[in-house]
Amino acid sequence: MARTPKGRGPGRPGTPLLDRRRITAAASAIIREEGLSAVTMRALARRLGVGASALYNHAASRSTVLAWVQEDVSTHLNASGFGSLSLRDALAQWAWSYLRLLRTQPRMVDLIVAVPVAHTVQTSQMYQRIVAAFRSAGWYDRSVLPSLSAIETYIFGAALDSAGPENVYEPAPGELASALSDTHSAFAELVRESGSRERDLVFALGLDALLTGLQLRWGGQRPAG
Repeated sequence: MARTPKGRGPGRPGTPLLDRRRITAAASAIIREEGLSAVTMRALARRLGVGASALYNHAASRSTVLAWVQEDVSTHLNASGFGSLSLRDALAQWAWSYLRLLRTQPRMVDLIVAVPVAHTVQTSQMYQRIVAAFRSAGWYDRSVLPSLSAIETYIFGAALDSAGPENVYEPAPGELASALSDTHSAFAELVRESGSRERDLVFALGLDALLTGLQLRWGGQRPAG
């Protein structure tokens, strides 16, 4: 009689070895550790301890897996304010949640820009909600996606900048009397007064300027004719 391997009962395992959640988590880990280009079906199968054929039984392609990871990312973004808060406040809330996520996982920026929205149901629904909020606030259609793209581009840049050193504008010791030294001292004083981290203060300032500028440029205006 054939002997059942130790630690496993006869027949199929009670819990599937693979499912969407496990595959998504493994792909996310590879992106965080090695970057988007390291995600291949072969590498993912090795990570999960299965053969490539078993992986293909659950995910049709690499593109499918990347779409799953994109969907997972979107679930961590706070879009709850769209439809309940003002458009400006909802965008700020969403942008900050986006930044917090990407500060901990900056390599996800490559994934986000690589996966088309059309491939992701949940992410598409999030953008539909945001677009509806723009429209409700009176923004005309041709202004919405450029504005949304500009905000995302700003968030991506801020997230990548977060990986750099603090006090990046600090002048060299021999330049203590320079204009850069004076402005750096003034900036340091502003940071102390705000009680915020330097990067948080800069992001808040830039986001406020961006939202104000977009509102002045397009918000609540409709083209004539």
